[in-house]
Amino acid sequence: MLNILNNAYYALTDKKKKSDSSYIPTLSIHTGMHNDSFEIRVRDNGTGVSEETGKKIFTPSFTTKPSSEGTGLGLSLSRNIVEKEHNGSLTFRSQEGLYTEFIIKLPKS
Repeated sequence: MLNILNNAYYALTDKKKKSDSSYIPTLSIHTGMHNDSFEIRVRDNGTGVSEETGKKIFTPSFTTKPSSEGTGLGLSLSRNIVEKEHNGSLTFRSQEGLYTEFIIKLPKS
């Protein structure tokens, strides 16, 4: 979860630097129960993710950040923990320039 929040912060501050004063950085976290799973959604209105980047986003060592700011391990480790340790899923959806939303689903039991 911390990796997702850290990436959201990075996207929000990056967009803020490039936007005019009307841009309001927004991060939302929603939780809920759905049938047999607990769901956490983390959404930001930052820079978003291109389709090309989205294909690689969970690949170990892939990063869009400068080498001094990221190793590219955060999201791949996060997905590995959610899927292998908790039998859940970690997915995302995004529209470049508008938003990114990560969805964590964990089984109830």
